[in-house]
Amino acid sequence: MKLLPLVSLAVIALCSPVVAQVIDMKDIPTKGVRSPDGPVRPGQRLARNTPIAPKQKPAFAGQTLAPAVVTRTPIDVRVVTTNLSYPWGLAFIGGNRAIVTEKPGAMRIVDLATGKIVSSVLKVPNVVYGVDAGLLDIVTDPQFASNRHVYFTYVEPRGKEENGVVVARARLQTTESANGPSYSLEDLTTILRVEPGIVGQKHYGSRLVFGRDGYLYVSLAERFFSPYRDEAQSLYSWLGKILRVTTDGKPAPGNPYATNQTAENHTRAEIWSYGQRNPQAIAIHPETGELWDGEHGPQGGDEINLIKRGANYGWPLVAYGTNYDGTPIYGGRSQLAGTEQPRYYWDPTIAPGGMSFYGGDAIPEWKNNLFVAALAGEHLARLVVQGDRIVGEERLLQDQHQRIRDVKQGPDGALWVITDEADGRLIRLGPQVHS
Repeated sequence: MKLLPLVSLAVIALCSPVVAQVIDMKDIPTKGVRSPDGPVRPGQRLARNTPIAPKQKPAFAGQTLAPAVVTRTPIDVRVVTTNLSYPWGLAFIGGNRAIVTEKPGAMRIVDLATGKIVSSVLKVPNVVYGVDAGLLDIVTDPQFASNRHVYFTYVEPRGKEENGVVVARARLQTTESANGPSYSLEDLTTILRVEPGIVGQKHYGSRLVFGRDGYLYVSLAERFFSPYRDEAQSLYSWLGKILRVTTDGKPAPGNPYATNQTAENHTRAEIWSYGQRNPQAIAIHPETGELWDGEHGPQGGDEINLIKRGANYGWPLVAYGTNYDGTPIYGGRSQLAGTEQPRYYWDPTIAPGGMSFYGGDAIPEWKNNLFVAALAGEHLARLVVQGDRIVGEERLLQDQHQRIRDVKQGPDGALWVITDEADGRLIRLGPQVHS
């Protein structure tokens, strides 16, 4: 596709009306509100709160407000534990156990059968905690059974006030004793350190997922503040990007800008796509192997995108929704030549956290559906995907009245969800078993 020209940050800062609006803000985004509980009529639109930008029109039919669907399979919802402190990331480590990151800076090992916190993990690095910052995502290596490697993201302190995202790799060591097993992070290695360090604690992105090719995708936000957020359009920066790297953090073979490495034009070879805002969700389609992402939009305009190699997703030049002070973004434009349209968007916001495709057989009607954690919306969104379109939407777990942070398919074929609360929950969704 045709790329937009790379513009220097100085020029963007001088000419962009969005920049001035952000500088004048007090950096307190409008908080989204819980999505309506009903009524739900299959085939009709779900109830929604008042839209932020009602004059904006979707680029194609079905890009928003998909018809409601209802799961027919009887589902058993089980709260496994309520003893997690603002959990952010979840990964399965075998032996019917999971490792959970807690945003304040701890990792916990949870027994999935009993919900017991088996152990904390030792040697977790110090993190900056507050607003969006903290200990964030975690994934296991595709060869975890043999190498015990985990990869995780966190916000590290830099100097007196600055901070930035780190992607780290470590070996999860288990030591057995009379008092039970203990866990620790050994051979801790930083594989990516996102520069520059910035004052402020907003917009890190930081989801991780392995592709079918064994390479690691890393979602990075644009840090919210001007002029840094404009770097989402710059190929000389990692901000506002999705990266594709090896397990050592090196550019993966076949990346779109790996050949643009002259002294005059040293683009970031790790970049896979750009123009992202705050992508806190990435997932691999279980059949096609395609990469999808979920992004926090501005006020309104949360997005689901099908991520293409080298593509530009537009931020901050184009968006659905408005600035947090209610002013339009570039005159309110929601389409721009040379940029990709979201496959789906929400107005008003649901604040998407993590997301996963369902690839199991336990609930056949969920096959290849995309499940998106809704923080502000306080539900788990089920999206029915056909090709590159969303053709149905359902809200699950609304009765929990919890901010949903992440969702993963477990080795048992069930969905496992964590909630972003001081008494954070681990919840299992599986088919009812009749005795």
